[in-house]
Amino acid sequence: TTLKKNIKMKKFFSLLTIVACALATMSCTQSKEQTIANLKSAINGEATASAKYAAFAERASQDSLPAIASLFQATAEAESIHVKNHQAVLAELGINDYSPVVDEFIVDSTSANLTAAINGEHEESGTMYPGYIEAAEKEKVQNAILSFTNARDAEKKHSELYTAALNAIATPDSLATIYYVCPTCGNVYANEAPANCEFCQAPASSFIVKGEAKPVTQVVEPVEGNNAKPEATAKEDKNANPAKKAEVKR
Repeated sequence: TTLKKNIKMKKFFSLLTIVACALATMSCTQSKEQTIANLKSAINGEATASAKYAAFAERASQDSLPAIASLFQATAEAESIHVKNHQAVLAELGINDYSPVVDEFIVDSTSANLTAAINGEHEESGTMYPGYIEAAEKEKVQNAILSFTNARDAEKKHSELYTAALNAIATPDSLATIYYVCPTCGNVYANEAPANCEFCQAPASSFIVKGEAKPVTQVVEPVEGNNAKPEATAKEDKNANPAKKAEVKR
């Protein structure tokens, strides 16, 4: 009888623990509803941006603008990193199976695509993410604050890179051809990267590379006092004036 009572008590306390955990999870989720909604919205937006920039990269290649194509490839990678970061925070809040919803977008000329990208990054860094950060601060979701802040700062950098590309679209040879993407926060560097990411301190050795560095042009200067004739000229001289050679033979 005592054994049966102990078993019943153990079952009761196990059930009580499960209910308590479920209620705690529900309470936690309910108190962070706005941040959860914002994370989902950000995931959708970043997934759409990643797909859009990948398409913009293809169009830039078609327009014979490989430097701008590399830029769009880099930012497409960066946006996918933001998606993963936001999804990780959402999973911490108990939502593990959220799939991004990619909205429709238009692919236009590279010039128009850059303008659209600039406008999108301005909206995200200037309006959307600041609002999301404020809500996460109120609901005290620290990892959401970090994820939103890193994305906001990265979007500012993306906007600057797009603006530089648009301003130089008539002279694309002046643009960077290689980009370094921080795999932790999505920050992007043109031409060269520092030892560590300025936003999250990730090491440069972990950066994802998009594009190729410009080939180094070596200028060979003539050596003074060198009277040696080029090989081609020497051959020409050797075969020159056959009539004169014949005359000497006689």
